Amino acid sequence: MLLSYWNKLSNLGIDDSINRLNHKRIRLSNQLLALVILLTFIFICIYSYFGLSRINMVEVAGLVFYSGLLYLNYFKHFRLSRFLFVIILNLQMFMLSLGFGIESQVQLLFVPVAALPVVLFRLKNIRSITILSLFTISLFISLYLIDFGDYFLIPIEPDYLFSLRFVFNITALLCQIVVIYAIISNYDSTEKKLDKTNELLQYQFQTMFDNSFDALFLIDWKKRKIVKANKRAVHLFEFEKESDFFESDGADFYFDELSIEELDAIKEILITKGSYESEVKYRTNLGNVFWGSLAIRLISIGGNPYQSVRVTDITAQKNAEKYTKAALQEKEILLAEIHHRVKNNMAVISGLIGLQSSYVEDVKAKELFEESRNRIHSMALIHDKLYQHETFAKIEFCAYINDLVDYIKSSYNDTATKINFSVTCNDIYLDIKNAVPCGLILNELVSNAFKHAFKGKEQGEIKIVCTKMGEKFTMMVADDGVGYDAETALKKSNSLGLTLINALVEQVSGTLKTTHQKGTAYYISFEA
Repeated sequence: MLLSYWNKLSNLGIDDSINRLNHKRIRLSNQLLALVILLTFIFICIYSYFGLSRINMVEVAGLVFYSGLLYLNYFKHFRLSRFLFVIILNLQMFMLSLGFGIESQVQLLFVPVAALPVVLFRLKNIRSITILSLFTISLFISLYLIDFGDYFLIPIEPDYLFSLRFVFNITALLCQIVVIYAIISNYDSTEKKLDKTNELLQYQFQTMFDNSFDALFLIDWKKRKIVKANKRAVHLFEFEKESDFFESDGADFYFDELSIEELDAIKEILITKGSYESEVKYRTNLGNVFWGSLAIRLISIGGNPYQSVRVTDITAQKNAEKYTKAALQEKEILLAEIHHRVKNNMAVISGLIGLQSSYVEDVKAKELFEESRNRIHSMALIHDKLYQHETFAKIEFCAYINDLVDYIKSSYNDTATKINFSVTCNDIYLDIKNAVPCGLILNELVSNAFKHAFKGKEQGEIKIVCTKMGEKFTMMVADDGVGYDAETALKKSNSLGLTLINALVEQVSGTLKTTHQKGTAYYISFEA
């Protein structure tokens, strides 16, 4: 029952919201308060026995104040309670010393009281400990400065005084033992916890270090020697034990030996940036080769510079990358060959059509054959540009336009009208899905201009302007010829060329608009 009451009193005000680091100090504060209350009550009984009712008033006042401090702890005002505890205890010792005089030796109780702040407060609360310790010392010194005075001196018979002196000495000794025990218990427990925590952390870090998937090293920056290596490093570099690394530098395992200039460059990067990363080809202790992803960080341990080094085996990734690169190169060669063959096949078809047209006498039929050859050439030219471009996926449309225009001009070299071209198209690339229909549209529009736009005129001009804003591609083809309502003609005409233009615009999900003022202009837009 007494033990249960003692535990309840010790844990007064403590709950789950209190930091576990403060539990022991609060418990100790509650326990010391309870001991002081008990001692005060015992001394009240002793003073009553000796008939010292005057001094009992000091003890009763102390008993009330100490009980109030327990009340403060109950409401979690722990810091204020501890501070007032030391102040009140010092004042009680001061009043007792004045009451009993120097002969009673009650002033010896100041010794354990002076050490009490170290027990009740954490060492980092240096201001509180200093203030309370100075307060105790100042009260103790003031007793001797006033020679204990006669203001509160209580006349006591020598026999009673001797008995009280013995009680005070025993009390001072017991209090000193309690305080010393509290200090040792408190800080020894903390030290043990710290030791255990440090030991656990050290074990955890060592476990993480040894079981890492990467090879880890610690290198002395000044000596340039490996001082620590994990198990993965021993296995990866094919050594027998960790100590086999200790006379080596990390650069000793490079497949290609580094020059002094390269080592100095790495050192400079580490000094300026604090870290360095690279992919390195390594040679193991047994002469095998592997690729490693190297990461070095400059760190400080105990004020001394070290390199923390991590090496990750990336041989599999390198081999996969090499295989992928080879496969991609093979596909690029194959794709280039396909574009080249398509172009050649179209050239053969174009040649066959040209050969066939030579046996046709009808002028209209010959014209149709020539138009077909131009269309085939516009598509063949696309594949030729793709073959020449390094990505095989897109063509530079400006170069394509110029080549196509040159070919069409050569096809209509017998035209009486002198036709000039103005081409504006900067850094626009189109993929084959959009380039083929766009090329065919351009072929039809330019061919139509040659055939119909400049009848009866000595010279004319065809403008081609291509722009691309974001994903939207726009192409304008305009002439300054005789002009006609092309939009109405596109809707009504049975011409293959005009029908083909409409179909190709729909194929790229585009729009077509025309104007017929001072010639004819076509505007084709679509998402590219």
